[in-house]
Amino acid sequence: MSGTIHAHRDPGTIHPELEKTVIQHIFRGNQTPNVLLASLDGHSARQRAIVNNIANVDTPGFRRIEVNFEKELQREVARMRPERLGNGAISSRMVDRPLEDFSPEVSIDMSTPVRFDGSNVRIDQEMVELAKSTGKINELTELLIRQQRITQSAITGRNL
Repeated sequence: MSGTIHAHRDPGTIHPELEKTVIQHIFRGNQTPNVLLASLDGHSARQRAIVNNIANVDTPGFRRIEVNFEKELQREVARMRPERLGNGAISSRMVDRPLEDFSPEVSIDMSTPVRFDGSNVRIDQEMVELAKSTGKINELTELLIRQQRITQSAITGRNL
């Protein structure tokens, strides 16, 4: 029988293809890692912009760069939520859609008042934003590590 997957080769051993299918079924629709990674991408882009702003603090005419992504990410997460059907059942048709369309918005800050040299970078503001961004990246990294451990524990059946 070609193409047939047998559940067991040896007693207690699951065929790799069946194991992969079971794992995919268990985690289907779990967008948590994708949302965490998208948020991490957004905060990383913000941090790169802040570092660029700090590096150009004394550059005449330099306008600070901003990165905004939170509202767009919230829209994407809301779009992925399952819908309730008229009979009370939950539709999962949008759940499996990835966050491929998400990207942080990078813009030049034209609203902040400029200094005498034409620049609008304030080192004190940038340092505060850098500390906030670093904290968020650390938090997201910790959450991703925890998510990885939960996934690994679910697959192996052991607490890590």
